[in-house]
Amino acid sequence: MTKIVTSFIFLFSLFSQLLIEAQTPALDSLDRLIKSSNSDSIKLKNRISFAVRYAKIDFEKGLSQIGAIKKEALDKNFSALYADAVLNEGIVYYDKGDYIKGIVLDEEAERLYNKLPEGPIKDWGLGASYNNIGASYSLLNDLDNAQVYYLKGIDIFEKIKDSNSLLVAYFNMSFIYIDIQEWNKAYEYLIKSISYGPGTRSKDQLLQSCSRAAAICFKIGKASEGKNLLKRIDTLFKNNPTLLSEIYYYNAYGEYFLYSKLPQKALEMQLLSFSKSKEFKDPYYIVDEAWEIGRIYLQLKNSEEGKKFLQLSIDTGKAYNYLPKIRFILNEWCSYYDNIGDYKKASSLKSDLLNFTDSLITLQNHNRILLYDARYQSEKKETVIKQLESEKKIQKLDIQQQQTFNYILAGGAVTLLIISLLTYRNYKQKQRLQEQRIAELEIEKQLTVTEAVLKGEAQERTRLAKDLHDGLGGLLSGIKYSLNTMKGNLILTKDNSQAFERSLDMLDSSIKEMRRVAHNMMPEALVKFGLDTALKDFCFDINQSGALQVTYQSFGLVNATIESSTSITIYRIVQELINNTLKHASASTAIVQVTKSDSHLSVTVEDNGKGFDTSLLTQSKGIGWSNIQNRVEFLKGKLDVQSHPGKGTSVMMDFNNI
Repeated sequence: MTKIVTSFIFLFSLFSQLLIEAQTPALDSLDRLIKSSNSDSIKLKNRISFAVRYAKIDFEKGLSQIGAIKKEALDKNFSALYADAVLNEGIVYYDKGDYIKGIVLDEEAERLYNKLPEGPIKDWGLGASYNNIGASYSLLNDLDNAQVYYLKGIDIFEKIKDSNSLLVAYFNMSFIYIDIQEWNKAYEYLIKSISYGPGTRSKDQLLQSCSRAAAICFKIGKASEGKNLLKRIDTLFKNNPTLLSEIYYYNAYGEYFLYSKLPQKALEMQLLSFSKSKEFKDPYYIVDEAWEIGRIYLQLKNSEEGKKFLQLSIDTGKAYNYLPKIRFILNEWCSYYDNIGDYKKASSLKSDLLNFTDSLITLQNHNRILLYDARYQSEKKETVIKQLESEKKIQKLDIQQQQTFNYILAGGAVTLLIISLLTYRNYKQKQRLQEQRIAELEIEKQLTVTEAVLKGEAQERTRLAKDLHDGLGGLLSGIKYSLNTMKGNLILTKDNSQAFERSLDMLDSSIKEMRRVAHNMMPEALVKFGLDTALKDFCFDINQSGALQVTYQSFGLVNATIESSTSITIYRIVQELINNTLKHASASTAIVQVTKSDSHLSVTVEDNGKGFDTSLLTQSKGIGWSNIQNRVEFLKGKLDVQSHPGKGTSVMMDFNNI
């Protein structure tokens, strides 16, 4: 169902569904919009649309464009556009088939939208995130989660009265029930989808909803309503429908002719729909239409063609894990072989069904196995009774006993093998746990040493800062006071007076330098006001020096409680990274960003300097970089360095349980 959900996701990615062959004109049009945009925000919106479309042609380049857009949105503090970029990055991965990555990004987008002020942008973003997550879960065969997220999205779109989104959201929701053949429930959601059609711009999507609802009407005995819907889709079909809409249109007429007992006419319609499905290159519709065609061929007594299309449907469905649909196809085919008396083939298909579903729906498969086992035991018992009545009872009982004995032997051997394997597995697991525990103890030992060193360093810095400020600072201030007093009691020549003034100036400079050193060793703002204020002051001081323009951004740090030792460690990490930028990067600007969410803290330091080859870090023996690594390890954090010569440097750190 990739394209159905994709068209839904494109609705949320700021531009409408288009045919694949129309991509180049769309890109040209978006490129013109980008060049003509007057504001940065509008330009970024159009660039997001362009990047998502371009990723369909060149995935890596499209993804790279979104990365650049995210950075620019972050630099310019466009929070909503940054969330939009993350949401659309999830769409790019979704289109590639990486649904896990898509879910991760959609969940990140959800968190970003939740941070926005209350309003339609936040609501729409959350609705889009939920629906995209639901779409990914649907294609991962996790229909329970898909339903939960679809409904969460629908609730939001109902709240903001977004008819365009609701038209598609209810359409997608119906497919959960279509795939498990809960036709009446699917019909309810399709009717809800159609009810939002008159107020939307997407007549093509309305055509799809009406077509699907019409097809289901002929399955659930609502033929009169189905015929009315056919008249409606005939009108909509005149407006240059997309390829996907043609698939639904011909499928609906196929169901109508099948209901009207015109199987040959129904076959013609389904073959047309099948042809469009292959042109559309979506396996979901190929499976669906091949199944419909196979059923009609069997009804027309053309078993060879019927088997060919049913096999194509099963093979394609297995390749793409369309579990619910395969289950129904296999069940239907089993019934066909039972009816024609080919019990061997029917039994083989039943085994195939069990093997295919066992790993994906354990509970459902368990119940099915119990049902098949109860039927099998009942049939087996009846067969034994009939055999005992028609043949020699003693001979049959002996054979049965021998078979039972063989089963017991085989079962005992299998049980012994399983016990042996479990014993060996437990032994290896204990061995691995012991090795893991030893490694953990080593790490704990190293962390203890690191903690002691860092605490000792912090204490020594505090002591030295206090000694400098209270001791040497007081002494120098006393000398300055004495000299000022002396100046008023002495009569000096002009030259001596100038020399005296220079001495006082030098003394002032010494006092300021001493205070700067003491502040650097243990910032007063860090002790009194916490990490956020200390980092803000540090970046301000760097800016005042004129050596580097540093932008500081923090999220979630206001009123956040962070342990003193942790605050000092993070402050020292940022301080060391900015000092490295000053010394080595030849940068003009840098960004320091700190984000706290619950117990998670992330720190990012970026610059636009000359960059370097990150492989050199493994050979680096510098004390500064070693201190950074030790402090990150001390906080049990993760460190990621991204840099290339001539492209600046980005250092990202993540800490949990902060």
